Amino acid sequence: GRPPQPALILLRNLSRRRLTSPKSTYSSSSSSSTSTSSAGRRLIRGGVTCAGLGLATFAVGRVSLYERLKGTAGGLIGDGGLDVRRWLPSDWRHYPMHAYALIGVNAIVFLLWQLPAARPVLNRWAMLWPSRLGPLSLIGSMFSHQHWLHLLVNMLVLHSFAPALTAQLGSPEEFLCLYACSGLCAGFMHAALIPSLPCIGASGCLLGIFAYTAITNPDAKVGLVLISSLFPDLQFTAYNAFLAMVAFDVAGLCRLFDLGLSHAAHLGGSAFGTAYANGLRPWLWLRWVIWRWAAG
Repeated sequence: GRPPQPALILLRNLSRRRLTSPKSTYSSSSSSSTSTSSAGRRLIRGGVTCAGLGLATFAVGRVSLYERLKGTAGGLIGDGGLDVRRWLPSDWRHYPMHAYALIGVNAIVFLLWQLPAARPVLNRWAMLWPSRLGPLSLIGSMFSHQHWLHLLVNMLVLHSFAPALTAQLGSPEEFLCLYACSGLCAGFMHAALIPSLPCIGASGCLLGIFAYTAITNPDAKVGLVLISSLFPDLQFTAYNAFLAMVAFDVAGLCRLFDLGLSHAAHLGGSAFGTAYANGLRPWLWLRWVIWRWAAG
């Protein structure tokens, strides 16, 4: 996730004015207590929303996989449905359709950000505001990028990891569930630790799938985005790269430097991917939903 710079500057300035505004000790304490209580309630509601969305995502994904394998629904993800790969060059047709879909949605939302008329709507529904963790803003912020470099880096990472991880998990449905729930966890972590700033970007989703990849394939070789093509020998093991990324985000969260990134969101996505690789997968891939679905 990456806080948009104009909003970042505006909200920091507003925070300084509030801190310097003259108030009595009693009114300041009372206001602070009320504000903390209200923020706590909002955070609890946001946590319940994230958990509900996450469980619903895995339930829908598992049922979708069951129906697709059963042969009753081709859908947009499987071999049936709208498969744009038939119009692509032959060298590109092996690439997963769901990854094309994710990249396409991110690109469309980025183009919408360039239209002044669309920005009020996007500010409300495609940006994560910690003060209101609604389902639409949680989901919309995962596909939202305001700067082309932010979009480019994230989509290159997605393009690199999607084919291998989809093959490892065994289905595009599970890949999408891991991707989306990493983003939900990233959004919640940002709201909990950086409640004064909005956040956008797919970085939390991507760090979730990177964490899962690094833990389940620790010796896999990875390079640096936009640099590996120039220096192909500059590679690291996935696990060491993941540890370095976590250390970088912890340092950023502790304000040792400020690059305008939501390190809390990065750590939230990483935490979900780590948990999913260390025992959470059997619980969340909801086999009991399939049993009940098949019985019905």
